[in-house]
Amino acid sequence: MIRLLLIDDHTIFREGLKRLLAEQDGFDVIAEAGDASEALGRVREQPFDVALLDVNMPGRSGLEMLPTLRAERPTMPVIVLSMYPAEQYALRAFQAGASGYVTKDMDAMELVDSIHKVAQGKRYIAPSVANCLLDGFDRVADKTPHEQLSSREYEIMLLIVRGIRLTEIGRQMFLSVKTVSTYRSRILKKLGITSNAELARYAVEHRLID
Repeated sequence: MIRLLLIDDHTIFREGLKRLLAEQDGFDVIAEAGDASEALGRVREQPFDVALLDVNMPGRSGLEMLPTLRAERPTMPVIVLSMYPAEQYALRAFQAGASGYVTKDMDAMELVDSIHKVAQGKRYIAPSVANCLLDGFDRVADKTPHEQLSSREYEIMLLIVRGIRLTEIGRQMFLSVKTVSTYRSRILKKLGITSNAELARYAVEHRLID
């Protein structure tokens, strides 16, 4: 039986995922968490075979807390779940210590296969993700400006270009508007642009959004 820790701040998504996994043989979701603090508490209470970690989390994002999870449980594989396409986060996830990367619109059996594989001590890389990783390694010496953003800066950038107001971004991430505004300023400076309109244009040109 593979003992799972499910980390996602959306209760409805967790419930749906638990039902999906309950239909499969050999899985047992023995604990769940809605944020980084709760997740760390869970891993300190008991061991797990695999953790499923959402990228978009209130407070600390999934990618930000991934190194901490690995430090607490070095042998516990972590599969990152993301609403974003692989080309946006896969390389960052594996660099942070993920054992697998699965987008939330992938086929359910792909998630099942990924759990089985990482539980065996392997990494799970879907063909589409593998291509993105290879493209990323090929461009290591010539990074684009957005690839130099931190994980939190990148996440906030994507929310801004989707038209989310700074106050709402702060509410979702449990950050003050002033802090979000500071992140925005850093993002614009690193990308060499001066406005949200230019940021949106940059994101479209670099295929960061649909």
